[in-house]
Amino acid sequence: MQSPSLQNDSLLQADLAQISLATPQPNLFSDDAYHLLVAEIAIMRGQTDLAVENYLSVARSQNNPEIAERAVRIAVYGQNLEAATEAAQRWVELAPDQVEARQTIVAIYIRQDKADKAFQYLDDIIDTSEMSEATLFSSVLSVLSREKNITTVLSVTHRIAQKHPERAYAQFLHGMLAAQGDQSVEALEYLDRALAIQDIEGAHNARANLLLKLGRREEAVISLYKAVLATPDNQKLRLTYARLLVDVKQYEKARVEFEILHQASPQDADLLYSLGLLSLESQRLDDAEKFMLKLVQMNQREGESQYYLGRINEGLGRYRKAIDWYRQVHVSEYLFDAKLHIADLLGKTGQYGEAHDYLDAMLKGSQSNGSLVRIYLAIGELLRSETRYEEAVEVYTTALGIVPGNTDLLYSRGLVAERIGRIDILEQDILEILKTEPNNAHALNVLGYTLADQTDRYQEAHAYLKRAIEIRPEDAAIIDSLGWVNYRLGNYDEAIRLLRRALSRFDDSEIAAHLGEVLWVSGAQGEARSVWQRALRKVPDDPLLQRTMHRFIQ
Repeated sequence: MQSPSLQNDSLLQADLAQISLATPQPNLFSDDAYHLLVAEIAIMRGQTDLAVENYLSVARSQNNPEIAERAVRIAVYGQNLEAATEAAQRWVELAPDQVEARQTIVAIYIRQDKADKAFQYLDDIIDTSEMSEATLFSSVLSVLSREKNITTVLSVTHRIAQKHPERAYAQFLHGMLAAQGDQSVEALEYLDRALAIQDIEGAHNARANLLLKLGRREEAVISLYKAVLATPDNQKLRLTYARLLVDVKQYEKARVEFEILHQASPQDADLLYSLGLLSLESQRLDDAEKFMLKLVQMNQREGESQYYLGRINEGLGRYRKAIDWYRQVHVSEYLFDAKLHIADLLGKTGQYGEAHDYLDAMLKGSQSNGSLVRIYLAIGELLRSETRYEEAVEVYTTALGIVPGNTDLLYSRGLVAERIGRIDILEQDILEILKTEPNNAHALNVLGYTLADQTDRYQEAHAYLKRAIEIRPEDAAIIDSLGWVNYRLGNYDEAIRLLRRALSRFDDSEIAAHLGEVLWVSGAQGEARSVWQRALRKVPDDPLLQRTMHRFIQ
């Protein structure tokens, strides 16, 4: 029989006519069926409290665990935790062997900060479940990892781990949740406890991530390396190890691991792509080409592969072939870079007019400021390669009118201005950079070296270079500049010491020219000749070496 309130609600009557229940009832016109109908309509109308009240009423009277479960989920959704607890307890009563029901109670008690009750239910699940430990704890971890009350979660799982010290998965559970709660040291301790008992899938990966988070990179690598040695057929673990090696920039070791993975799965496109990139990184260009070509043949990651085949052929000096590959690139992520490479290579092959046309066409398109800067830099570099320095300065100046204060444009304009003797422009641009980037070691080095080399402002130059070396103490170019300014200041012994140090770090013709000059002036002409001749064997046409030697050797 319908209630008076239902009879007076014409809208509710219309809704009732369209509702069909998912849960069958023995009597469609019973009170329980009525309550279910009211509950479902309330849900559609967003009246969660009314839905919870009616579902809970049915859950109490019906021996149907599905109804109790539905009552739990609606109550949780409506954040009515007291009703959710009652419904969950009814669910457990009706389905005592259903782990999900008891897990839900654990989660509800955690949301209520009732750690003792949550612990009791969770401990009971662990003691009575017939599921495998891996399956059970994976399920518990999935449930608890969604809870935001991490303090209570960890309180419960810590007690579980302490009560079951012999169970690896109990330690693993607490370790994983502690990691999620940013308790890295504690998480590492419990993962170590778990692994001391049993080798658990995922524990090594989690442990390595924690070590990385704690800044213990080498330990992370060693940890996964040992795990891979112990289980060499675990491809998932080896892949994690290989990716970690990439993250810590151990590219050659990573390449070896990806090669092993590739041998096991030769048609895996992701592995081929990773191998191609790692081979390119380690300058194994023939190998990189082989892997990328295979991807193109497989029609997998074709756009990226075409771009990198351009890079590979460019690295091999096959410029025309590189241009052909770059022209095939159609993936938007790589298209802009490919076009810049084409323009650069057109210039390198003497096709200056076509290169300029290409870059001018790029300028006419709709571009962001960042893209415009890169195009103008490319135009300026092309003009520099043609020794059209004045025009390059004009291009950079135009670009700075569009993107004022851009560091890359200022730096490039300063360098090319120095080529035409406009030290004033170089100094102005570098000082502008240093206003916003006072620790820009490259800018300090350029200004310091130029003042030392082309003016008599040696003390100023020394001050700039001293700041630069403090920022980058192992940079060979800065060490060379500091040696050169000491030479200008008459500190020959210090200059020779610094220039030797620079040359030992970077075998460069300019550094060799500087060291040879200081040695010659210091009276060590034989050693100076030796330094110069060694450099000439490497770069026989280097103009700076030629000019330096001509000044001293008649």
